[in-house]
Amino acid sequence: MKRFFGWLFTPLLALSLAAQAPQEVVLQASSGAKLVLGLPSATVQGGDPASVDKDFSQVLKSDLERSGVFSLAKGTLPATGDAATWPAWRDAGCDWIAPMRLTVDQENFLDLQVVDAKAGKAIFSKRFQGRVPLRQVAHAAADQLVAWLTGVSGTASTHFIFVKQTAPGVKELFRSDRDGAGIVQLTHYGSLTLSPTVAPDGRIAFVTYKGGSPQIWGQRAVGGAFTRLYPAAGTSVGLCNSPCFSPDGKRLAFVQGDRRGNCDIMVLDLATGRVRRLTDGFGINTEPTWNPSGTQIAFTSDREGGPQVYLMQDDGTNIRRLTTEGAYNATPSWSPKGDMIAYVSRFEGRFDLFVYKLGEGKAYQITTGVGTSESPSWSPDGRNLVFASNRSGALQLYSTSLDGRQVDRVSALAPVQSPRWVQ
Repeated sequence: MKRFFGWLFTPLLALSLAAQAPQEVVLQASSGAKLVLGLPSATVQGGDPASVDKDFSQVLKSDLERSGVFSLAKGTLPATGDAATWPAWRDAGCDWIAPMRLTVDQENFLDLQVVDAKAGKAIFSKRFQGRVPLRQVAHAAADQLVAWLTGVSGTASTHFIFVKQTAPGVKELFRSDRDGAGIVQLTHYGSLTLSPTVAPDGRIAFVTYKGGSPQIWGQRAVGGAFTRLYPAAGTSVGLCNSPCFSPDGKRLAFVQGDRRGNCDIMVLDLATGRVRRLTDGFGINTEPTWNPSGTQIAFTSDREGGPQVYLMQDDGTNIRRLTTEGAYNATPSWSPKGDMIAYVSRFEGRFDLFVYKLGEGKAYQITTGVGTSESPSWSPDGRNLVFASNRSGALQLYSTSLDGRQVDRVSALAPVQSPRWVQ
């Protein structure tokens, strides 16, 4: 297995609050390169300076550093971003400068420019406005800067859904912002809640033991209440776990066990309640994940001995083995573009993250033997992975670039598991 290096960019729509039409400029970042960005202190009108610094300035800087796209200029720098200072920013090694004017009121306004430092001219301008917290303004600005200068929106405004243990024998579902802030507890069942999955429209489903035996609960409408999805009321099927929404949000792949200890992949049609079995055999078939078009499913199976990652069509046909190196490969996660599958492999006595590039037929190692890494999930732009790791002690959330060079701890919240990265 090889290490994987390089940038991966896919088109996404940028998040904004209000905009002026920018000039059309598309840039490409070379492999491993970072754009040097000069970030002058914003010219601020209104608001408490300490709060503005904490909730806007620091958040924006962290978002940009975490993006993996920028290297923020450091050292002796101009205090402002006025046009007269642009040559000094250029001489400090900046490719771009981002002057800002922020008005803090009941409705916050941010006017943001992007300046080509070498040419000495402004090329973009945008106004963000809305009755939203300054943190959200900072996230939106960071995502727009990434979009302007790479062609792909950033992920500062995205979220994580994950499981956290709240007491012995009790695990609940939580949500947090990309930077670990804004933590919200989503379930309060006082039981085991596991294996969250999120549909493209934001609906959530999961497994809960709150009724005794495991059941799949979730939302039938965006923002709706959590209700029982499977099995139907008054019935019991024994073990069920690992639900995963199809890309169109109309089906759930999941795992159902039998009394002999076998587990198979099933698919639930959410509109009709009909269930179809996709695998049928001895052993364990588990952890289904769909490709973006909904035509194939990757899953973990021990049908040939130890756990390995397999592929099949969405009707259960054409089953073939994907991973061939390593004795233990599991927990596949299909990338947003469909060209890669992330998974966990036991390597040199530890569990690390790997990415299999389908076009090359090769696997690349992402993390390298620092504690245990598990449950990878792709960022919406396909540039990064979120995962759980005990490298600092208890299991916590981390994100990593696909070259493994930038690994960031999301927060100190612990113990956590099964993160899902959602828009």
